Amino acid sequence: MLAFVITLAVAIAPVPAALSPEAGEHNTKAMQFYDNRQLEPAFAEFQAAYNTMPDPRRDRAGRELLLGSMRATLLDLYDATGEPGPLCRLQAVLQTHVDALTTAFPDDPEMLEIRSARARHQEVTQQLAGIGPDACAPPPPLPPVITASPTPPPAPASTAVPPPAQAPTDHSIPPRQLRIAGGVTFGLGAALLGGMTYGIVVEAQRKAQANTIDAEAAARPLTTDEYTKLLDLRGDAMNARYVAIGTGVAAGVATGLGTMLFVLARRSARTQRLSLAPWWTHGGAGLTLSMRLGAAH
Repeated sequence: MLAFVITLAVAIAPVPAALSPEAGEHNTKAMQFYDNRQLEPAFAEFQAAYNTMPDPRRDRAGRELLLGSMRATLLDLYDATGEPGPLCRLQAVLQTHVDALTTAFPDDPEMLEIRSARARHQEVTQQLAGIGPDACAPPPPLPPVITASPTPPPAPASTAVPPPAQAPTDHSIPPRQLRIAGGVTFGLGAALLGGMTYGIVVEAQRKAQANTIDAEAAARPLTTDEYTKLLDLRGDAMNARYVAIGTGVAAGVATGLGTMLFVLARRSARTQRLSLAPWWTHGGAGLTLSMRLGAAH
């Protein structure tokens, strides 16, 4: 028996220089969750990365970057659920950030980062006020449910007839289906290449816009609006890079898989049988493709 095992690998995105190694690991996991729209685990990893950098002075740049990621994730979570809970969590995160900066920089209470965090805190506070005064109040406790547990009647003697043994399932794949699968896989690879191109173009555009803001403010301090826009543009550029890397790797895998399927369809003869079976673990997933050689009938 000849067995071919195809495994999809996950590319690890580069870690921003402002983050510590431990925070970078959490940030990488968070971006993978975020790209898959798993917003709750993404926020948990962003917050874990933030908590590994507790010094507001030493870790100032990294904490600002992670604060922006947590804010974007919670706003996306609010848009997806419509519940005020994510906004309440965002309000608490921003307040904690402002308090830490105010304590760390007592001589500069109006520094740019403090003013920016206060503005965002006021924005989410006004949004919660529009929902209602009890938007962040905990739900009332549920009354206890008391159910009786009657004695079940004795089970009748089983008279069921065991089902007949089933013949093993034949997983053989006709060459025509292999060719169809190869064509579909090539189409998927082309679509992923389009996603990679989109990520490259968006990253270049956001970097150019950020460079324009830096150049215009070269001889003066950045305003609050400029600083906020600069953080958003850099965050968008980073997300676009992750999209380009992920879709580029997936496009290469899809193209290689499509080529293999076409080759196997051409070589499949009457004396050969092909079978395909999926597999998955906590770390990845894949397909096992087997070819059995036998005598012709």
